[in-house]
Amino acid sequence: MKKTRLIRYGLLLSLVALILFGVMEVLPAFAQSSSGPLPTTPVAPAPPSNLLDTIDLRKPMKLSELGSPLQLIVFMAILTILPFMFIMTTSFIRTIMVLSFLRTAMGTQTNPPNQVVVGIAIFLTLYTMAPVWDKINSDAIVPYLDNKITQSVAVERGLTPLKTFMLRHTSKQELGFFIRLAKEPQPRRPSDVPLHIVVPAFMVSELTTGFKMGFVLFLPFLIIDLVVANTLLALGMMMLSPVTISLPFKVLVFTLADGWMLTLQAIVTSFNMTQ
Repeated sequence: MKKTRLIRYGLLLSLVALILFGVMEVLPAFAQSSSGPLPTTPVAPAPPSNLLDTIDLRKPMKLSELGSPLQLIVFMAILTILPFMFIMTTSFIRTIMVLSFLRTAMGTQTNPPNQVVVGIAIFLTLYTMAPVWDKINSDAIVPYLDNKITQSVAVERGLTPLKTFMLRHTSKQELGFFIRLAKEPQPRRPSDVPLHIVVPAFMVSELTTGFKMGFVLFLPFLIIDLVVANTLLALGMMMLSPVTISLPFKVLVFTLADGWMLTLQAIVTSFNMTQ
């Protein structure tokens, strides 16, 4: 009975809504026909746009007509590449690799968290790259802002310290490989090597160095794992995971040896700070 009452009430409400909707539609037309046409005021035609008169969309636009908007688009496109340039042309690669190997060797999984590891790597990169960026600022940015040099000269002066830093930490084998692969002539000086060859060679060299430092970090923790595993095996506790027992010992040894200071000191001193 309740369902039939609800259905009846719904049909009644729908019928009332349709009647009200019809009345609302009829009343404006009835009022207009009874009172006559409403007076209308003449509307002045819109003046022709000067922009449409000067720009013909059927013709290709010249570069001079675009002006600063095109420069703004190019600048915004360059800004999207800046994070990758920061990662691949600085000491960030080696730093983040060593810190990741350290966390894996300790077996702490997510401690410290990824945000902390990346934050340490970023600020340590700012510290190690400070002499290079100071030289770029004094040789390129400040003279360009003072209108003493042109933009092309500022770019050339700015890339020189960065290229020198990358070449200093690039292996000769990787650099020679990319030069041969690009079929470039043998450069007479290190400054003659193009930037598109220096960057990949520097990346591979940094990855290699990071893996070497990671291997050295693994050794003391590997010894702790072997000692704990052999001890548990001698006691007959084969069902107990050695990782569970060795993790507190790893953290204890690493903390007592001031491991964070030693690791960060090794990363910083692996770069030649005298630019």
